[in-house]
Amino acid sequence: MLPCAEFKSHLNSRQRNFSVPLNFNKATSLFYNAPPVILAPFRTRATPKTVEQIGERLRRYRRAANKTLNQVAAESGLTASFLSQAERNLTGVSISSLANIAKSLGIPLNALFDQPAQHQPDSHQGQRVRYTIGGQPLAYERLSSNFPGNLINAVKMSMPVGYQSELISHDGAEFAYVLSGQIAYTIEGRNYPLGPGDSVHFDAAKPHFLANAGDEVAEVLTVTTMGLFDDHPTP
Repeated sequence: MLPCAEFKSHLNSRQRNFSVPLNFNKATSLFYNAPPVILAPFRTRATPKTVEQIGERLRRYRRAANKTLNQVAAESGLTASFLSQAERNLTGVSISSLANIAKSLGIPLNALFDQPAQHQPDSHQGQRVRYTIGGQPLAYERLSSNFPGNLINAVKMSMPVGYQSELISHDGAEFAYVLSGQIAYTIEGRNYPLGPGDSVHFDAAKPHFLANAGDEVAEVLTVTTMGLFDDHPTP
């Protein structure tokens, strides 16, 4: 979308090509009142469970489980201070962290937020839904399906400039392949800068976090053995 000033200039240049003068105020009104158009390759939606924000759900389920912040933090590989901020909607929470928290609280992951289903074994560029968690800037595309005995889960992440995840550890292994941009994984305090075509594979039980280390949006393929999807209806 053109900024307002650029849009006006664009209209003026078109006016010179028409014999009938164009009323800018009317054109502007039509422009801003027109219904939004969403193109399939760029479909991005926040998960539906945002009327009650993610933080409020975290607090409600934690209290229902009769657990303290320290208990959930210890069981989910996070810090109590981070959980406190998350419950007050002061910070974003990654899928991995939410999966750990859900496990600690004994609830299905989709009790906290919804993700697009992937029933077929194949998925295609431009047809997948990009989604966010509670409107956070980090966007995901689900790449993997789910079936009995499945051991891996995959997402494509679009990381905005300046993004940095929380420090986390979880069960299983994690693999990341950089599609575009510059990122950095920090694993047990050691920094691993990665660019397009680079990858990292490690024991996810080691404390780690991820950051966009460049000046453009970074796209990363991430595969993990931890459960990221819950395709069964919430009880």
